[in-house]
Amino acid sequence: MRRSRRLLLPLFGVLVPAALSGCGAPDGQESHPPSDGAGLTLTDADGRNVSLGGPARRIVSLVPSATETLDALGAAQTVVARTDHDTASWTRGLPSVGGGLQPSLEAIVAARPDLVIRFGGPQDSRTPASLERLGIPHIAIRPDRIADVLASIRLLGRAVGRDAAADSLARGIQVVLDSIRASNVGRARVRVAYVLGGDPPWVAGPGTYIHELIELAGGQNAFEDLGSLYAAVSVEEFIAHPIDLVVTPDAGRLDPRAVGSARVVEVGGALEIPGPGVADAARLLSRLVHSREDP
Repeated sequence: MRRSRRLLLPLFGVLVPAALSGCGAPDGQESHPPSDGAGLTLTDADGRNVSLGGPARRIVSLVPSATETLDALGAAQTVVARTDHDTASWTRGLPSVGGGLQPSLEAIVAARPDLVIRFGGPQDSRTPASLERLGIPHIAIRPDRIADVLASIRLLGRAVGRDAAADSLARGIQVVLDSIRASNVGRARVRVAYVLGGDPPWVAGPGTYIHELIELAGGQNAFEDLGSLYAAVSVEEFIAHPIDLVVTPDAGRLDPRAVGSARVVEVGGALEIPGPGVADAARLLSRLVHSREDP
């Protein structure tokens, strides 16, 4: 149960709303040059312009993918507080502010941040309103799709003064993804279902980074007709969708009636967090889609 909760929380920024690249950042997460020699202005995933006096030095991260990104950028030392769902060993000594949504405001204030990174979207209106009232700068990220993941990397790099490192990281990820996509052109498509967990099970639909990873890996999302980003489906719905491969963080929670004859592969947290590990996730999926062997 803990593993399922850890999986769902990083994705809350896309689960709750009605709807769960390259060199330039997508609309809503574009970085702008500093307005003067000292400060900088960022445009976050909510379309807000946020001005900082300089690169952030004390960050409270409410998004596990942001925490991982800061580490990948060589800026782990800027993180002064995390959530309960950050499990990397280097974060264990940091104070937790609770969940990524509705965190403890008292714990955030106690960490004395100069920047809070939070989930974008309407699912938690209390936190940004409270941060505004307290005068604590905050930026939102919303890594729904792969392009959003890359944009978030660049936005966070800009926020901590590591623009070059962020651009290099994003470009490197894009090169890997492009290579994987090219290597799978013309290959037989395998119908893949990604099951997050839960009872009834939650699956990934269109418009998600998982859907995009499945496609570039040479697969076809069995639930591309889901009608929402992520949703729970019944056993009957599962059976109605032809599926060759089921990928899940926890195979023990799957209903065998739904899986039927599909091959099931448990991958733990490999696809849980839409952050700098997205290239490794794509490699893993490509290997699974075109192999009969488990990782």
